[in-house]
Amino acid sequence: MTPRTEIEPETTSPRPLRVSPVTKAGFEPFGWLVETGDSGRAANNGTARRHDLHAHPAADVQPGSRFVTSIFEAKPQQPTAAITMLERHVNSVQLIMPLGGAGHIVIVSQSNPDGTPDLSTLAAFAFSAAQGMIYRRGLWHHPIMAIGAEARFLVQSWQNGTEADCEILAIEARTLAPMA
Repeated sequence: MTPRTEIEPETTSPRPLRVSPVTKAGFEPFGWLVETGDSGRAANNGTARRHDLHAHPAADVQPGSRFVTSIFEAKPQQPTAAITMLERHVNSVQLIMPLGGAGHIVIVSQSNPDGTPDLSTLAAFAFSAAQGMIYRRGLWHHPIMAIGAEARFLVQSWQNGTEADCEILAIEARTLAPMA
């Protein structure tokens, strides 16, 4: 899909975006951190742990939508690659959970009142291969960025077959600051 809209470039080049380790509190404005570990409860006669990730209210599902589960196979990227676009899914929250790999970087942005990305809120988080997320409905974000190794991701969202399932927007190129 080609970008639908472009944001006017700034007159000066913005400084590189710092990648921070993800925390539940730090990611909360953008969605929900998904990780297992000691949370959850016993299931299957005590042979497993059940982790309920997020209860999506039926009232939030757009009429005519279907629940889509996909596996994305992501090639590793250099964390110094330029970020030139963002996407959002206005019809649904979106779960992205790694099924292996070496970790990934998540880049997110809140929206302005007119629906465009508020680039002053642009943030980048380092996730381990055991951490995923659920993006809030309509959250601007960069596509999956596996780092260090190829990775597979389980992705789930509600889709209705329109362009709103995945709106793409070109932005002025931003680089990521080297991770410490």
